[in-house]
Amino acid sequence: MLIMEITVRYYGMLAEITGQSAENLAFAENMSVGKFREEILSRYPGMTGKKFKVAVNLQIADDDIFIESGCEIALLPPFAGG
Repeated sequence: MLIMEITVRYYGMLAEITGQSAENLAFAENMSVGKFREEILSRYPGMTGKKFKVAVNLQIADDDIFIESGCEIALLPPFAGG
């Protein structure tokens, strides 16, 4: 079985919800950003209803983009200020 390992970084309120700023996760297969979003919401139900963008290797990614092993994922809540 193929194992995909990624680093996930959490910012702002998302770091507060997860209780950490980063973690390494492993999944059984490569997945799309949309599927990853579903997985992370099931892992951290407190994120449900929160708005956030997903960046893959420093690029904001749409839900149909595929994540590969070794990628760095950042979950970015809306930013305030100017």
